[in-house]
Amino acid sequence: ELTAVKNQVEDLQQKNSGKVAFSAALTFNTEYVQAGPSEMNLVFRNIITNVGNAYSSNTGFFTAPVKGVYFFRFTVADILSSRTMYTALYRNQQRIMLLGEYDMDHHISYLVGSVTLQLEAGDWVNLRLPGNQRLYNDESNHCIFSGFLLFTL
Repeated sequence: ELTAVKNQVEDLQQKNSGKVAFSAALTFNTEYVQAGPSEMNLVFRNIITNVGNAYSSNTGFFTAPVKGVYFFRFTVADILSSRTMYTALYRNQQRIMLLGEYDMDHHISYLVGSVTLQLEAGDWVNLRLPGNQRLYNDESNHCIFSGFLLFTL
């Protein structure tokens, strides 16, 4: 009987291991998030969805719970007036992409990036704001980071 219960638990764990999805937004205590002279980790504290609890709103890191292929997407914004906005996406310590936008019209400008990554269990993904950069956010959630597991390997 104990073996049957253990098998049931293992089956449930396997079924639920493939359910990983999150979306989180920057909080809007202040309208601008500003990096100092060095790069800063972006922490999206406003959890919208976090199935599988793989995204940490304390650290800003997504940690892959299982080996698989994952899809990530982010949208960030700033009110640009003759300035450039950059955001970088990292897997572990490797920068996967750095996106930039230059605008002069003093309206909200957006950067949108997406990528599909093969991850090992324990690999992490996060967004970083390069030094001396800033982002704009308000109650409309202009800045969102999302990801989900496509399939396990």
